[in-house]
Amino acid sequence: MHVHRLLGIRETQGSGLGVEGLERGDPFGVHSARVTRITGGGPRYEVTKTYAQRGPMRQYRLATSTSFRCFRCGLAKTSKLVTVFRQDWNNLLCNGCYGRLLSLHEIRAGSADDSERADALAAQLLALVSAAEQRDAMDLLRIRVDGIDQLTERSQRLLATSEFVASHLTNTTDLDWSAAIVGICKAFEVELIERLIEPLVLECRNADLDDDLRDKDLGRVARFCAGRTDKPPELGAIRHFLQTARHSRSRQDTSPLLHALRQILRQKPDSAWLLDPNGALVALEQVTVQHRNRATHTDELEKSDFDACHHLVLGEQGLLWALMRATEPR
Repeated sequence: MHVHRLLGIRETQGSGLGVEGLERGDPFGVHSARVTRITGGGPRYEVTKTYAQRGPMRQYRLATSTSFRCFRCGLAKTSKLVTVFRQDWNNLLCNGCYGRLLSLHEIRAGSADDSERADALAAQLLALVSAAEQRDAMDLLRIRVDGIDQLTERSQRLLATSEFVASHLTNTTDLDWSAAIVGICKAFEVELIERLIEPLVLECRNADLDDDLRDKDLGRVARFCAGRTDKPPELGAIRHFLQTARHSRSRQDTSPLLHALRQILRQKPDSAWLLDPNGALVALEQVTVQHRNRATHTDELEKSDFDACHHLVLGEQGLLWALMRATEPR
């Protein structure tokens, strides 16, 4: 049953649903308690207060408690406080869904860089789903996808939670899609760090990386390998590092960091993919630019964007499986 039927509101042709009498010029975004009314036929619900627009959402306080079904989670609710999503009174949110979506919006609209926003969105993604739901989703993922149990536990959680959000919500919003897409990208990043960067740290444990630390193209990875930072390099930094390793012949002869990388790659028979312009280098650009970066900004994403990212990373010829083959020892 549609939400507007539950509310007893009839959409009028040509005008749509809206709110009559909203006051203008309120510097704090909260209107006075003068009663206004929702337009449309049938019974009218009296709005006593209109709150500031928060991204795609706006809250309204009603004169009387109203029963409605949250369009996102599908649960029936009764409240004087309702949240309208993207100005559509058919799309009402419960307080729990409003809080979750507001957190996602504030991260995407913030001033942090793309990698920091991706980290924050990945954390919020895991918070969207209970521990029990995550376990069930991981069990289903292991049954459905061969080889998934070879991934780190964190990668499995990110992938399983992304799929849960994509398939279990009554209506998945563009904010949910952004978190689900970031979860897939983050899982790929986690595996790249686990399978390439962490072994590089061990290989560099006795190396003198002073010159590499000062190198603008190698410095981000060098700082992590030298223990100067606890934060691993993100997808963009790893891609830039691998590009430098492939193209800079002078550094190949002088850099202890690149010498350590060569030592690691020699132990892996299919490692050529990691430096192939049509392999890892283009793969990292696709994941970072086409999917992760879009998801961390305020683009309105949808199921087709999630499906494209899912196919790129987890499809039959997915990048995750190519990474696993390239980093397998002989």
